[in-house]
Order: sequence, then C-alpha cells, then structure tokens
Amino acid sequence: MGVRNQSANMVSASYEADSHGSRVGGNTRSLRRVVEPEDERSRRLLHGPNPTAVIITRQLQEGDIVSDVPVIDLSRAPGEKAAWDQPRWKVYLWALCELLFVTNAWQISSGLRIRVLRSFGAEIGRGVIFRPRTRVKFPWKLHVGDRSWIGEGVWFHNQDHIYIGSDVVISQETFLTTGSHAHRVDMGLITSPIRVGAGAWVTSRCVVLGGSEIGRSALVSPLSVVSGKVRPGSVVRGNPASEIGTRFTKDGATR
Repeated sequence: MGVRNQSANMVSASYEADSHGSRVGGNTRSLRRVVEPEDERSRRLLHGPNPTAVIITRQLQEGDIVSDVPVIDLSRAPGEKAAWDQPRWKVYLWALCELLFVTNAWQISSGLRIRVLRSFGAEIGRGVIFRPRTRVKFPWKLHVGDRSWIGEGVWFHNQDHIYIGSDVVISQETFLTTGSHAHRVDMGLITSPIRVGAGAWVTSRCVVLGGSEIGRSALVSPLSVVSGKVRPGSVVRGNPASEIGTRFTKDGATR
C-alpha cells in the first residue's frame, strides 16, 4: 500500500502478502534494500525506527520530468530458482525433454507424452489424453486425474502445484499460472496452487490464476479469466469470470 506524504515529498510503501499466496524461498527483503534514497534526510528516515513501512524518496529523471514514484531494481530481485524444488540438472534435462516430447507438434503420441511427464514426477491417471504443443513448467508439480483431456497448446505454468480432477477438460490454448510477484516490495516470486474439480470444463483460451478453485462440473466460457472460486455446476464468463448460469438444468436441456 503506498501513502504519499506531501510535506516530506516521500512515498511510504508496505507489503501486504496475498492471503492465498506463499512467499517462495523465504526471502524477506523489502524495498529498503532494493531502492536506496538519494538524499541524506530520506536515508535517515528510511533506516529509522519505523518497522512497518518503507519510506522511499526516488527521483527519476524522465526527460525534464522528476518523479517520486519508486522503481524496483530487478537486478536485485529474488530469482525463481527457489521454486524449482529439484536439482539444476533435472530442471535443464526436463526443458530439453519438454521441447522434444511434450511441446513438439510433430510428436503426436499422447501415450509417449504422458510417459515422459510421469518419468519426471507428474501424477497422471489412467485414460488421460495429452495433446501436442502443451507446456508444463515443472512436471513434478502436476497432478491429473483419470480420463481427463488436455487440449492442444495448454500451458501449465506451475511454479506451484496444479491439481486436475478426473474427467476434466482443459481446452486449447488455456493458460494456468500459479505464480505472481511481490510487486510492492522486490518482485520476489509468490505462488498459490490451482485446483480444478472433477468433471469441470475449462474451455479454450482461458486464463486461470494462482489460488483459483474451479468446482466440480463447473464450466468456464472461452476467453474468461478465473481468479478465485467457481461454484460447482456453475457456468462463468468474462474478465473477471462471473457466474451467468448453471451447467445442468432441471428440464434436461442439452445446450
């Protein structure tokens, strides 16, 4: 949360962690170690006794414009390697195997794709179909139930775990990402798992964000952005996705 102090011409910022997210690697650096004020008075305030806020004075020359909006030095941001959870050689070997056997559009065998994913730790049930051009960041953090269908071009950007129930359809070009960044502090990685309940259908080109829970047999309409919980049996649409109806009707309608 940023607070502008007009008299001192300073910005005060404090980090509020996502209640569903976890800080990867336990890095507790704050902006006071990322952006150092340029004048002596602000440095005294920054390193003073206030433990709950970081006071920053950062003047950025943008042509003739001087701004007091802070900029996080990305060269000092915590890296994502804390999310690997595996040795370096395994991560690099997986990157090669993903390119050859999973993402490769010429590799059409779903069975081979699944065997390679399992060999790197993915938990994939029986009867699953895994189409070409899919991407999996870390297979050891992917869990897919029986008889599920994973469409062409689906991307599991799973720096945290993704749990897919049985009989789930994830359609073409859908992007599921468990990661975000501490954008008020140091751009450190924050992750939250994704859960998709049994029988759900996430249709084409949707985005599912970390911390989302899609309920049993829910339906997510094309191009929707899911952030949060989707009720079982509901139909959602839009950005952000909101409920527009129910999937199964009492009159037995089929469309």
